[in-house]
Parts: sequence; C-alpha cells; structure tokens
Amino acid sequence: MIVVFGATGTVGRQVVAALAARGEPVRAFVRDPARASFGSGVERAVGDLGRPDSVRSALAGADRVFMVSAGPDALVHDRTVAAEVRHAGVRHVVKVSSVAALPPVGDAYGGQQAAAERAFTLCGAGWTFLRPAAFMSNVLQWSWSITAEDTVYVPFGHIARALVDPRDVSEAAVTALTSPGHEGRAYTLTGPEALTAARQTEAIGRALGRRLRCVDAPPSAARKAMADAGMPAAYADGVLASLGDPDPARGGTVLPTVERLLGRPAGTFASWLAEHVAAFSA
Repeated sequence: MIVVFGATGTVGRQVVAALAARGEPVRAFVRDPARASFGSGVERAVGDLGRPDSVRSALAGADRVFMVSAGPDALVHDRTVAAEVRHAGVRHVVKVSSVAALPPVGDAYGGQQAAAERAFTLCGAGWTFLRPAAFMSNVLQWSWSITAEDTVYVPFGHIARALVDPRDVSEAAVTALTSPGHEGRAYTLTGPEALTAARQTEAIGRALGRRLRCVDAPPSAARKAMADAGMPAAYADGVLASLGDPDPARGGTVLPTVERLLGRPAGTFASWLAEHVAAFSA
C-alpha cells in the first residue's frame, strides 16, 4: 500500500492518478473529503497533518509513502509524518523537497527544507528526495494581473529558472516509488530551458495573441502581498530570500535528471502553456 500525503495538490493528485492507473494499491490522505474526487481503486484516509493520530491511522498497512507539503507549517507536518513512518515500519518514502535544500543552505526557507529532509533520513525507511526547480504552474499566480492589466509583477524577474513541469515531478515520484534503485538518492529536477520572468511573460503573450508587460516588482511589495494573504512575516522573508538567490545551482542550470529518470525529454514551458493558456484569458 502506498499512502499519498498532499493528495489533492498539483503534484499529489497526479501521483495518485498515475499509481492507480498502474494498479498499485494507493491511499490518498485528505483533509476535506469534498475535494477528494479520485477514480476507482483509490482509498481515502480523512485526517489532518496537524493530528498525528490521523497520520498514524492512514499509515496502517503501508509500505511506501509519498510526501509533499507546503506553507508555514510544512516542517511540522514533515516531522509528524517522519515520526509516524518510523512507528509504522514503512520501508520507502519519496519526499518532494526543493532546490533550496541544496547545501550550503543560505536562507530560512532552505533551512526548513533541509530540516525536513533530515527528518526523513532518520525515520528508519529508505528515502528518495525530489528537489524540483520552480514549477511551471507557479505562473498561474500571474493570471489575475494578466487578465486585468496585461501585466506581470514579479520580484527577482531577472533570474533565469529552469522551470519544471509538475507532471514530470509526479512521474519521477511514481518511478521512485515503483522501481528499485532510488533509495538514498536525491534528484534535482529541472525543465529543458532556463527562462527569466520576462521570457515567460513573452511566451504567455504569444499564446494569448497580446502584448504583455513584465514589471520587476520590489521585494517589499511582494512581501506586503504575502502578508496581506495571511503568510507569517518570517516565512515570507525566507521565501523571498530563496527566490532571490542567484546561484544557478538552485534551479537555474538545466540538468538531464528528468530524462534519465523517465526515459523521455523533460516537458517544455511551451507545451505546458498550451494546456493551460485558458487560465490567463478568463
């Protein structure tokens, strides 16, 4: 049995679907059953990562785990799952981490990611870490300003990122969960080209048939927007520090990891955009 934590998220939902399509026994851990519409053959475990008892119940009979977490409470959730994995005797965990966890860690966000990885290295199970560069799907955050103003506002827009298709991350996770030889490995996952925010904006504009502007917003404005959305100040500062890290090793250098894992080229931004362009014209 494979338990998927984060089963309703962008990557987790695809992991559940791919495992079920392979005929793997899969149990999706969800907090809100109303959001948990999965196909046949998928068990549901309703719980909360803030409640260790519900995590323990979900892991009953499990031998493999997929873990993805996000937000200010992510490290607490990761440590909870790692502790319950040890208790349950799970044999393998695939954890989605971040390029921010690559040593040497330079900011608080990266420190949290690295601490989560450490928790799983000590959990008694075999582990595989997936460290993706920025997700292509992150640009969906721009849809409101593109729709309203034909403009993208983004801090650190001059830094090129080798954006990765979330589908590639989910397929890498399924590969690590269902085939041997991935225990004790950490994979940095990137797309096939490094793009600045301006080039991403140009691509979206071409797909829409409109000319878009890309404005390099000051980090202070981004921080205010995060605070207005309810993000704790310390966490927002860590995220911004990570986004502003110019080291190409943290998602700016194109790597062949996806192709080596999946036996096919990594998905391009153009291909991802063709499937999601309607989100920018609503």
